[in-house]
Amino acid sequence: MMGKLQRKLVENLISRNPTEKREIGNRIVRALGGDPTPQATGLPRRRGTGDGGIDGRIPILIRQRVITEKLKRKPDGTQFPVSIAKSEFELVEAQAGFNIKIERDSFERDTINAFVENLRREGMFAGVIVTASGLCPDAESELQRHNNNDMDLCHILLEDLLSGNISCKEIKFVVGDLVEQLRVSLREYITSNI
Repeated sequence: MMGKLQRKLVENLISRNPTEKREIGNRIVRALGGDPTPQATGLPRRRGTGDGGIDGRIPILIRQRVITEKLKRKPDGTQFPVSIAKSEFELVEAQAGFNIKIERDSFERDTINAFVENLRREGMFAGVIVTASGLCPDAESELQRHNNNDMDLCHILLEDLLSGNISCKEIKFVVGDLVEQLRVSLREYITSNI
């Protein structure tokens, strides 16, 4: 039952005009503890929101590999560092780029690649993509390819975000009770537009 409610809400959001969609996206970024101000180093203003650009930045915790080394002694008495086989990780705070698409069309492969290039240009290696209609099959493959290399990307369906059912493998959100933050933001938006 709960999934139907979120799906209906998403369908309502998809039917909104571009200005309202941008405001909804900004509220989601703020609910995640982020800044929705688009920041693009050395580039002109964005042509629109469908170009794979960064729609905001959100604080996250991400696992960082801690390489542990020990010194090994050579027969001549000199020492050299050797990595210990067991990997350890620690959570560190970082910024993730954020992209939201509240449209009927699925997020496409080219859009993911544009988003990744924008992240790289800004020196970020983590990104969160929120979509109303999911990823097309090519985009899913591309997201996996980037995650297998040097990026940590997370895709969340808008209806899952609204229900609080969020699963990002390598990314943890810094904001406290996300569901409550989204509820408050959505309630404010609805009451301000009545």
